[in-house]
Formats: sequence, structure tokens, C-alpha cells
Amino acid sequence: MEREYPLLDYRVWELNWLNEFWNHQIAQNKIFLEVERIGCDFVYTGISDKYSGRILLTPNEKELYRYGGPDTVIIDRLISEAPKGGPEHYNAPLEKVIVDLFANKNLRSMVHIGEYAEAVTEMFNKYIIDQTKLFRYANRRNKKKEIYHFLKEEAGIEVTAEV
Repeated sequence: MEREYPLLDYRVWELNWLNEFWNHQIAQNKIFLEVERIGCDFVYTGISDKYSGRILLTPNEKELYRYGGPDTVIIDRLISEAPKGGPEHYNAPLEKVIVDLFANKNLRSMVHIGEYAEAVTEMFNKYIIDQTKLFRYANRRNKKKEIYHFLKEEAGIEVTAEV
């Protein structure tokens, strides 16, 4: 991505990164490559020959389960204002991942929602979560109220950001 598409904004992260927080481990890894809207088709075309059969372009849940296997690369649109994890693109901050757990239908279908409270609490206990960044992105994804309620009521996390 850096070499072929240096001007595109993107994020790359793997589903198995959540195993640190989930009680039931994720057995089949997926790689999320989120690219700004204008570049999705170009990136898909550019890398589909090299990774034939392992790349899906904005799949719905049914397509993901029908055609997705281990280490499938899921190319999807990067939502504007998505938090960055530093200078490396191969790093999605937890603020983004937490919001995407609620906003991304495919991601929601891959992990058990019953473990969200414990997993998110573990994220907050182990790492510093910037709640301002989290709620800004949640607002962009129209999940601000849902996540606020979840953090406060279900996960028992003190919300310190102005919401």
C-alpha cells in the first residue's frame, strides 16, 4: 500500500488482534483494509491478482461467510475522521475498533456481542482510551448514544468525555 498508493489514506488491522480481549478466541482471522472511498476499486484491482480468491470488496454478511476464508482481506471504505493509530497505517487505535464493533455489520457478525462488555472493560483497564476521540468517531458513525449507554450501563465504565 505504501509503495503502490502513497497518497491514499488507509488503515489495516486484523481480527485476531481482538483475541487479547475476547474470552472465546477468534479462530479464523480476517484482515481489514479500509481505504478512502476514491481508492477502494483501484486497490482491489491492484492487489486481487496477487491474492486471488482471498480478497473481498465491500462484502455483505452473506458474501463474507460464503467466500471469506482464513486471512481473507476485506477491503472496505475508510470512514472520514476515523482515528489514526500513529504514523504506521498497520495500526488501528482501540477507539476506532470499539466504535467499529458497534457500527460495522460484518465485524458484529464475526464476534460474539455477549462478550462486548467484558472485552471493552478489559480494553479500558489495559490501555489508555481517549474518550474524546472515541466519541467523536462514534458521532461520525451515528453510534454515540448507543456507545455512551453501553459504556456507562453495561460495561460500568466512567465516561469522562463530554458527550
